[in-house]
Amino acid sequence: MCLKSNVFVLCSLGFIVCLAKMTLHSHYPDIEKASKKDQQFYVDSPSCKMPKMDPFSADIMKFFRKKQFKECSTDGDLVLSEFDLELRQYRLNIDDGIYEKLSKKVANGTLKCQYQVIGRNKSASYPDNGFTLSKPRPLNHSFLVPKNIDCVSTQCYAVNEKKKMELLQEDGFLFVQDRLRHNTKNPEEPRPDGESKPNVIILGIDSTSRMNLRRSMPKLHEFLQQPGWFEMQGFNKVGENTIPNLLALLTGNAEEKAMEQSRFSRGGFIDKLKFIWQRFKKYGYLTAFGEDCGKINTFNYHKPGFRKQPVDYYLRNFIVALESILKTRREFRNVFCVGRKLGFKYIFDFARQFMQRFEKVAPIFGIFWSNSFTHENFLGATALDKVFWEYLLEYDELGFFNRSVVFVLSDHGYRYGVPRESDKSGYLEERLPMMFIYVPPWFRKRYPQYVQNLKTNQNRLSSGFDVHMTLHHLLQLNVTSMSGFSPNLRASQCKGCQSLFFELPYNRKCSQAGIRDKWCSCDPTETVTDKKHISRVALEVVRRMNQHLEDRNLTELCESYTLKKVIHMDRKVPVTDESVEDDELHTYVISFLTRPTQAHFEATVQWNTQRGSLTMNVNELSRLESYKKHSKCTNDPVIKKYCICIPF
Repeated sequence: MCLKSNVFVLCSLGFIVCLAKMTLHSHYPDIEKASKKDQQFYVDSPSCKMPKMDPFSADIMKFFRKKQFKECSTDGDLVLSEFDLELRQYRLNIDDGIYEKLSKKVANGTLKCQYQVIGRNKSASYPDNGFTLSKPRPLNHSFLVPKNIDCVSTQCYAVNEKKKMELLQEDGFLFVQDRLRHNTKNPEEPRPDGESKPNVIILGIDSTSRMNLRRSMPKLHEFLQQPGWFEMQGFNKVGENTIPNLLALLTGNAEEKAMEQSRFSRGGFIDKLKFIWQRFKKYGYLTAFGEDCGKINTFNYHKPGFRKQPVDYYLRNFIVALESILKTRREFRNVFCVGRKLGFKYIFDFARQFMQRFEKVAPIFGIFWSNSFTHENFLGATALDKVFWEYLLEYDELGFFNRSVVFVLSDHGYRYGVPRESDKSGYLEERLPMMFIYVPPWFRKRYPQYVQNLKTNQNRLSSGFDVHMTLHHLLQLNVTSMSGFSPNLRASQCKGCQSLFFELPYNRKCSQAGIRDKWCSCDPTETVTDKKHISRVALEVVRRMNQHLEDRNLTELCESYTLKKVIHMDRKVPVTDESVEDDELHTYVISFLTRPTQAHFEATVQWNTQRGSLTMNVNELSRLESYKKHSKCTNDPVIKKYCICIPF
């Protein structure tokens, strides 16, 4: 009798777990059709069920429109930059043929060109936020650029008989000047450490999910399917916006507490963080970092940026200068054209120069990041597809990938706007950014076990903290297990995270990957239909939001909320076989509108059914519509998200 009773209890528990798993499809109706065996999930383990979503589902495709790429200028280049291989120095050349075409409307005009040196104002309180500009200097037809000049702006005029000048063209130029300690090395002689110190190149596109990559950038996606590329399909973001996700990758700590405590607003705070490029520098690497759209740069948007130049080649001041000096054109709600050239192209042309100049003679580490197409508009990726694809083709044809480990990645998916508000898959799309890793043929031959682990890890849960450990691993490829890593090198926020060249645990939970419950994509959900209960939870959420405004002394700055409408409320269903959700404690994801302004929020909360009490962190609220125009009264990035400014 006792045996039968125990069997009944075990069966009952198993039945409850089965019921929990059966709810998976209730919230994810657009799972990709595939074989029943193992193709329904990106990650399929007892602790994580990350469903495959259809990028082309009807509810998202009704908003999908391809955007055409618009050239910034159709004129030929009057001033051209080239590298003199014999002198190992840059030249700026003036094209007389282009001048003849441009100056036809100026009778008897003569050409006058000049340049101004752009620099970093090291004595400024916040050097990242400005630039220095020299007085104009004459620019002759074949100008040999001094080796101490990193970037210039140029202006060319047609001067008529009355000495009146008409501007023909203005541009900006970057030069990858020599930072090597041993300048006598033969640049044609391959370096002996090419395999022990592979080049490391990170190419990033902001706000691009793995689903939108497939939907909007088919050419790029096809390129990334070639041999040597591995997609981390279980890659889950660890924080809300760019900075926590990039900091996880670059420092091993998302620093979200520092963000909430406004420590990022203090000059010098960012410099104190331990960036991975510092370690690469110690190992003899030349380092570079470039990002377009100066006003929204990762470490400068409502932040003071770096006091000291963080890497050998830092494009921040050049981009800020050009966006101030040259005419700009906006597309996709961002600065798009900077003068005659795409802001994107300044960054990725520099990446080509950087690799072309040094990748054979010294190990290089470079991060090249773009916001311009995708930060504000998920459809902007459709216009970027061909542009980015052509750069990768060029890099490949120039042989850059033969000696490099390359990451093509994003920080997160699209966080607000139409797809996030109206598409049920938007919850997952926001949390699953694209992440591809390329390893060259020699690496695949020399480290077959690492390659096998990359293949396995494609369908394991991973995070930016694992990428951070992978970057550390690239500096010590002879280490064959995580036990060989110094404790000081472990990601400080995720001590259990590891290099992607080692096999990730099969039964890994989000907490073990440094991913908090708010962002975890492993738990399926079921929709709650009890309207009375939904209303009770929603009203308590709004009450907590108002209480938070009082606690932070924001009631004279920000409007109080009232609940307008609940869009939906879902309950997270744990998938682990060994535990069944506590009946008293439920985790809900609730999407709702508030007054005033129809602010659209999403909250992840815990509800104790016995006590009728709620636990939530207001700072973790997600805002699903653009809130720029309603939050201009504060520069605090956390407060901006939930503050609806009182009009004065």
